Amino acid sequence: MRLDVADHRPEKFRKKGKSGAAAKDRCKILLSGLAVRSFLVLICAVALAVAALPALAAGAEEKPALSPAQETELLQGPVDYDLAARVAIRQSPYFTKSSLEIEVKRMDETDSRYEMIPSINFQTLYYVNKPEQVGLNKNTFSLRFVSEHYNPLVTYFGLQARKLFTKMAVYSHMTTIEEGLQKLGKVFLELDCLKKVAARQQDAIEVARQHLTYAQNRLQIGTGTTLELKVATQELEAAQMDLDRLKYAQKRFLGTLKAFIGLKSEQELTLSLTEAHQQLVGRFDPGAATLEQTKNRSFELKSMDVRKDLQKYNVLVAKARLAPNFHFGVLNADPFSIVKSQNMFYYVGISMPVWDGFKRWRNISRQKTILKQQDNASSMKGMELEEKWDEIQENLRSAAAAKKAAQAQEELARLRQRQSEIRYQSGGEPLTVYLEGRKVLLDAQKNTIMKARDYDLAVLGLRHFTGDLGATYVDQSSWQQQ
Repeated sequence: MRLDVADHRPEKFRKKGKSGAAAKDRCKILLSGLAVRSFLVLICAVALAVAALPALAAGAEEKPALSPAQETELLQGPVDYDLAARVAIRQSPYFTKSSLEIEVKRMDETDSRYEMIPSINFQTLYYVNKPEQVGLNKNTFSLRFVSEHYNPLVTYFGLQARKLFTKMAVYSHMTTIEEGLQKLGKVFLELDCLKKVAARQQDAIEVARQHLTYAQNRLQIGTGTTLELKVATQELEAAQMDLDRLKYAQKRFLGTLKAFIGLKSEQELTLSLTEAHQQLVGRFDPGAATLEQTKNRSFELKSMDVRKDLQKYNVLVAKARLAPNFHFGVLNADPFSIVKSQNMFYYVGISMPVWDGFKRWRNISRQKTILKQQDNASSMKGMELEEKWDEIQENLRSAAAAKKAAQAQEELARLRQRQSEIRYQSGGEPLTVYLEGRKVLLDAQKNTIMKARDYDLAVLGLRHFTGDLGATYVDQSSWQQQ
């Protein structure tokens, strides 16, 4: 489109000659310059409006984060699982990568939002030694504001696909958080178990020490042997080494916990393990968990659904590429043109391939085939979920049976220990029989504690698998709305 200004004044007011023509040319140049500036201002205004929308939304939903000093202050007192989980979600390096991936996907989404406005390039060309030829205009340079090829359908579908990529990143982050919370829960249950076993091991050391004293006294009065003394000494040393092993395991798990929640190894951390069982498994009823609830909360299935939606957009993009591409721009007259005008000219055009070997049509069929593959993968993932559900249920039943058997063995050992105590006090059995009964009881108690831990870990695994653990500590919608 060419900008031109007609003179609508009456004939008697029109000026003849070069001065009138020059004034008319200056008017044309002025108006064309104003038109170009108006065009650029309009483009910039629309771009700023598109850019401002996500920024305003993000600013409205931004939540104040705790400073490092505040997070460290939270860990000054005894730390239970609830507090450790909240702090870990905020600052754990275990969650950093997946959290940053969300930010990357959101930046990709912002790029796609800006692509809704066609990119405009500025091109200029200056002829240093332009040949003098009669009929050419006097311009020695050319100016162009040209757009890249633009397909609004492809751009729109691409933006929707970027939104789905962001949603997949959120689901991946939620999965990472759930796995991290389960790992943190395992550490707390292990530490609680080690603490209880270490207390029983202290009692076992006391029993071994009493046995050693008894063997020393028998050897002094001539009723014992050196072999009995060596056995008692070895039992005490073995009990002490078992306690050292338990302390080392506690230290190792505590180091793992510090690293997980983002603390340095030299920082002090005091744990409160009394509520660990209640916080991790006491609030969850394994019998109330259902497979349907698990499927509704599964981020793996949700991710598969998003992949299918993403592939549907790929099909639409393949179809949209059949449409022509648009391009437009503003330019002045070419210096080698015979058009003697100083005006700027608008143009709009389309472009599309005439022959591409039917690649675009085959691409539509290809994307539809991939969509069928995504449907099949989603069905397979559902079947895998059901198989894993059955496996977890079987592990839970096995752990419950082992726990009951250990409790029965502990009760039997307690009865036998009481029986040997009565015989010892009545003079029917020596002290070694009574001490052996106490040792067997302590071993049974330690076994019960470990079997109870195995059962709690199985319940924790079920709670994690059903999505209840993650839903308790993380609000998924808060991540999707940011």
